[in-house]
Amino acid sequence: MVQEFIEVDDVGTFRLVAEQSPFVIRRDPYLFAQYFSSMIFINVAKLEEREVKRLFDLLRGKMIVVKSLVKASSISDFLEKVAASEVKT
Repeated sequence: MVQEFIEVDDVGTFRLVAEQSPFVIRRDPYLFAQYFSSMIFINVAKLEEREVKRLFDLLRGKMIVVKSLVKASSISDFLEKVAASEVKT
């Protein structure tokens, strides 16, 4: 279970961690890569456009784009929340 979230602002540092991680989570404007019990993240909005493009090109095969987040204590809680949100839309 992740216990620490560590922000880095250097593309090279994030790249080193991301290469060791099985996948990278994208939830704009952040990219997250898990390294043992830490989650390393970078805010791509703070980077230059060329750095963002280079990073996205490098991580294209590892990136998972998150559409939405649901916080739930169990599968049944999750299913109830998802069903309730579908009724509202």
